Amino acid sequence: MKAIPLYEKRALFIPSIKAVVIADLHIGIEYELFLNGVNIPSQTNILLQRCQDLGREKKATTIILLGDVKHIIFHSKTKDYHTALRKERKDVYFFLSVLAEEFEVRLIKGNHDGGLKSKKENVSIYGSKGISIGKFGFVHGHAWPSQEVMESDIIIMAHTHPVVHITNSFGYPITKPCWLKGRFAEELYKKYKIERKKKEIIVMPAFNPLCGGIAINREGILGPLGKIVDLAHTRIYLLDGTYLGYVHTLHSFHRNCSTSK
Repeated sequence: MKAIPLYEKRALFIPSIKAVVIADLHIGIEYELFLNGVNIPSQTNILLQRCQDLGREKKATTIILLGDVKHIIFHSKTKDYHTALRKERKDVYFFLSVLAEEFEVRLIKGNHDGGLKSKKENVSIYGSKGISIGKFGFVHGHAWPSQEVMESDIIIMAHTHPVVHITNSFGYPITKPCWLKGRFAEELYKKYKIERKKKEIIVMPAFNPLCGGIAINREGILGPLGKIVDLAHTRIYLLDGTYLGYVHTLHSFHRNCSTSK
């Protein structure tokens, strides 16, 4: 039973279910950036090609999307905003349609995915409580997972867009996307009536490099699961697989470097 990070690819491969797992695509983020004066070409074809390449490389039959497939959250009635929404909707439909021609697509909704639908036969869309497949539980992370998901041996989540923040001796901040691997705290068993056994949680980096991030050694894990994870003893890995240490170690390093300015 393995969940193998594809470190340089910001994706995860699970051989036992022939699935590639991808988190936080945020298709359409470039349209929102454009509304704020930043002009970036559409990234949809690039994201699609990366997903297809990963699936083919690993001979996967399934692509699991851990939420926030789309980006724009409706909050404006301006003409430009509606135009951005239409473009995003078109891109998301195209992305899912093409991906589903080659793979089974299983999509867990994230907090950016309100109103997301697909009529494609090979696309299954699930709610925020997540799904379990074998011994693996999959959830976006902005809402409490189901009991079934939390009974899984390995829980894989998105949502946080984890990065590690380090301040060097000159006072300059360095921020790097990262992976997190950890265990749950005692609070898990207060929230869920489940068997006491070792469980691992994996927090995936955002697949889309345009996304910002949450400094895990300063702000912790976003969402309700952050309340029941043993954050201090959660391990941090850079995108290339470099092991940096535990969160509490990096927190101390950040603090010590900051005070040495």
